[in-house]
Amino acid sequence: MGVEFVLNKLQYILDIGSSSLRLLAVAKFAGRARIVAEESILYDGYLDGEFLSSDDLDENLSMLISKMTDKMRKPIRHVIVGVPSEFCICVCKRISRKYVGLHKVTEADLKALYENNIDGDSTEYTTINYSPMQFVLDDDFKTLTPVGKKTSSLILDASFILAKKSFIGLLTEKFHSLGVSDLDFVSSALGQAMQCERVRDDIRPIAIVDVGHISTSVCVYKGEGLALLSSFSMGGGHISSDIMQVLGLSFKEAELIKRKAILTVESSKNEYYEICTRGSLIKAPINITNQVVKSRIEMIAKVISDILSIDDVFSGIDIYLTGDGIANFKGVKNILKDITGLNVYEYKNPFDNSKDKFQTSKTGLVSLCEIMI
Repeated sequence: MGVEFVLNKLQYILDIGSSSLRLLAVAKFAGRARIVAEESILYDGYLDGEFLSSDDLDENLSMLISKMTDKMRKPIRHVIVGVPSEFCICVCKRISRKYVGLHKVTEADLKALYENNIDGDSTEYTTINYSPMQFVLDDDFKTLTPVGKKTSSLILDASFILAKKSFIGLLTEKFHSLGVSDLDFVSSALGQAMQCERVRDDIRPIAIVDVGHISTSVCVYKGEGLALLSSFSMGGGHISSDIMQVLGLSFKEAELIKRKAILTVESSKNEYYEICTRGSLIKAPINITNQVVKSRIEMIAKVISDILSIDDVFSGIDIYLTGDGIANFKGVKNILKDITGLNVYEYKNPFDNSKDKFQTSKTGLVSLCEIMI
């Protein structure tokens, strides 16, 4: 009876990756949101802020909704859609308010600061999330928890995330055609950043780098908001493509060889990675394969370094690496550290050592949407 009651309050979240779509059924247990069912499917993905195949997206969303409806035995009317970084921009603002004498800060004060400063929708973008990077009170006191404190002035460094209207319009149209009438849109990158373990009231920035199949997201998380959000179309799939071209393999063979690569291995010319596919033994020289993989990772690392060099405020910050594109390679953290000059750490799902441990976008979205469930 208790479980049935909880499942009656299910929420559904769509996690849009650059190579797969995941529909999650989420419920709360003991006050925490948990994934109770999941359906995923490979699709063509997106590149440079555009889906590669609208028809492919139609078919796969329909399949996900159908499978989840059958599994949960109830219709889906509301979905929270995680918007990938390639379809978003981040706008940071400093907002200030002065009071007559000392004033005790309330939740209503904070709400007014945000709502009075949300930009009206432009022709291209609309606001989907806003959050604080820090509050500054009298005597330059910085905090993330100003409510209840007394001050004569209140400064808010706020982060607003805006999504492309074309993205929202496309997904709204497709879901409406499938009988899903109610949609909310949230930032996938913000969810990942919020889930990354931090100390409450810590306003020091960190960088979260999610390298996927054909897209990479770079964000800087400060306080509870994004100080920077950027993306570029390069990922683990490009490594497979490089191996395919250099070694004359099929893409599928290159993908399998890529998974064998250990970048810390020094080898001679006569040592090979081996895979067996369709009854055939495929061999790839370890030294050549590793060099191909390293070269592409170095290219990705240089773009990441250029993005984080845009502002001196980000110098010396730590990088948390996630996503399935390159995080699984042994030795990848050293390459990123050498190129960026920054400390690099693994960012994986807590208590997860499965093949999905670096798929932090879905669990980040669950964490972000917890208050909506």
